[in-house]
Amino acid sequence: MGLTSILRGFSAMLLILGAAMIIPLVMAILGGEQSAGAYLFGMIASLLAGGGAFAASMGHRPSTDFRGALIIILLWWAVIPAFAAIPFAMSSLGFIDAYFESVSAITTTGGWLSHAQATASPSGMIWRAQLQWLGGLASIVVAAAIFIRPAFIGIDTLLPPFSRGDKDSFLRPLRNATTAFASVYAMLTFFAFFGLAIAGVPTLEAIVMALSGIASGGFVPNAGGVGAYGPSVSAILFFVLIISGANFVLIARIARGAKEKVRDIETGAYISILIVVGILFWVLAGAGDILLVGPQLFNAASLLSTNGYVIGEGPPLVAAMVTVMIGGAAVSTAGGFKILRWLIIMRRAREEIRRLVAPNAIFGRGRVANELGVWIHFLVFTMTLAALVVALSVGGHSFEMAAAAATAAISNTGPLIQLADGAGNGYAIFETPIKCLLIGAMILGRLEAAVALALFNRAFWRFV
Repeated sequence: MGLTSILRGFSAMLLILGAAMIIPLVMAILGGEQSAGAYLFGMIASLLAGGGAFAASMGHRPSTDFRGALIIILLWWAVIPAFAAIPFAMSSLGFIDAYFESVSAITTTGGWLSHAQATASPSGMIWRAQLQWLGGLASIVVAAAIFIRPAFIGIDTLLPPFSRGDKDSFLRPLRNATTAFASVYAMLTFFAFFGLAIAGVPTLEAIVMALSGIASGGFVPNAGGVGAYGPSVSAILFFVLIISGANFVLIARIARGAKEKVRDIETGAYISILIVVGILFWVLAGAGDILLVGPQLFNAASLLSTNGYVIGEGPPLVAAMVTVMIGGAAVSTAGGFKILRWLIIMRRAREEIRRLVAPNAIFGRGRVANELGVWIHFLVFTMTLAALVVALSVGGHSFEMAAAAATAAISNTGPLIQLADGAGNGYAIFETPIKCLLIGAMILGRLEAAVALALFNRAFWRFV
């Protein structure tokens, strides 16, 4: 399994998390916040645990098979949030609520228990935004290094600009992907901040929105939403939203000046779907007024990238839920089912319809290779969504609220529930058992279905 590499990976994640806590710690100290001690304790705990994991791995050559890589990924989405939750738990929240907040942040879901609580302190805002930014980077790194393979997405697609040597170690491609993407990801975040600051957004809020927006986190500090900042801010955010849902492999290639031709079937579909959904929202909003097209295109980009906030007249809940379930590109910070998988499913549907119409005909296009992985993901995604809706309905919530919360969790689009009646101020309306189910759904939304199924197989956990 490669226990040494698992420890090395876990160590690196904890050390990064501990180092990231320095910024909110300094802000808490300078602002005279009582949470300064909580950030200090969380930082020390993360650094000590990370150092201990690294010490335990010394003296052995790291080598990670596929199963070890999946465990490292699971540690990031499920265990690291427990350390990230320490400042929340030591401030004012119980552990389950604190863990909910940190999972929501690191999976870039952005579903806070209370918006007022999430924006109560500068250090709390920046910590949530930092976790979202790190979670967004992890999403594109894991997707490009591990999951963008025919076994998971059913087709060969745009290959990442780094080595993914399967026979050596699956830890190496994760490291290579981080190195390849981090600088471009940071540069895009800086440009987003610069544009927002120029447009008049206060500095701290511009930082939070840039970190969150590029990571598809949907975190807007102003209680009035994006609309409270003015049209220029919405225009800048529109491009940030498009980038957050686009194929980051293509973005990285463009940023590095690559000129070779690449096979990219996703970007055209992404832009086309965005335009179609925007026009649909415009029609549902009453159409007639051409000035409403811009806001509805913004809403389409926000929901398709799974940021989740809207401006102007919000679209109907059902249309919004369908949009976030489509999601963004396969290598993007967006959640959802992913556009590439929908393309595979639509291609299969087209082939089956043609066979029904002309059963004796011979078609040039055969079955898509490794299609099984797409269908497994589809089944797990839809069955989990259905089970969540039933569970939340049994818990006493309306069907509309249950459907909105379940869709928001599994598609990592936390702000979506604001489109449902009775949403209140946040996810605090849900009972602790339901919060636990939503936590599991948020984590599942960032895992591949094959990984989720493997976790329930005893053979997966057997050390060999």
